[in-house]
Amino acid sequence: MPSPLLPTEPEPAAPRRILVVEDSPLNQTLVTAILAPAGYRIETAGNGLEAVMAAQDGGFDLILMDVSMPEMDGLTATRLLRGLPGAAGRVPVVAMTADVGDGDRARCREAGMNDHVGKPIDRAQLLDTVARWLRPAAEREIPAPCAAAAADEDGGVLDPEVLTQLAQDLGAELLGEVLRQFVAETRERVERIAGLSDLALLTREAHTLKSTAGTFGARSLCAAARALEMACRDGAAAPAEALRGDIPHLAGEAIAAYRAAGYLD
Repeated sequence: MPSPLLPTEPEPAAPRRILVVEDSPLNQTLVTAILAPAGYRIETAGNGLEAVMAAQDGGFDLILMDVSMPEMDGLTATRLLRGLPGAAGRVPVVAMTADVGDGDRARCREAGMNDHVGKPIDRAQLLDTVARWLRPAAEREIPAPCAAAAADEDGGVLDPEVLTQLAQDLGAELLGEVLRQFVAETRERVERIAGLSDLALLTREAHTLKSTAGTFGARSLCAAARALEMACRDGAAAPAEALRGDIPHLAGEAIAAYRAAGYLD
């Protein structure tokens, strides 16, 4: 007599596949550290061109796209992605940007982006946004756009809330490692800023410094980089020159504050 068929366990669902497009290795590390423990499969690209090449074959469920990058920015990359045939051209694209004003959100939408998360990266917002865009379309609840985050509040050199959240997300050992990378990257960037006279190049360096300094809680340095970026965008050469002179001192203050707080040896 044949043995009865036993019920079989359903095949476990494959992890959802997310492409993180970010020119900063530090931000790649941070986003991966937040998303990977939630069960997502993370792959990375360093600029928009790499993202388009990676996405051509399809297979990604979501793309997190930095907006300001060398080689090809996130807006151009998204326009190219939207021209791809099939599922590759329809994958949700979420902007990651420190610029969250109404005009910035409009440019993201016009390029074909679906949503955005602000920088510095907020763990809860990132996880919620990713989970929402990975649901079936009929189940998504898209919140009304939030007002841009308020400017940096008065306070010390470092933002203790940001650093406390990073310690929870990364653990003490990994946080120390990425802060050492941030310090090395910042020293190189400060040297480049000191030697630049082209306002367009200076704008890009200030933008990236604003983003990374904010991500790692260097509050005063982030505010100065933001002011430098705005002055450069406005073509205000004299204010930009004065602001540029503040950057090395503020970077040194931030590094000293990390050490004093025990985050760095």
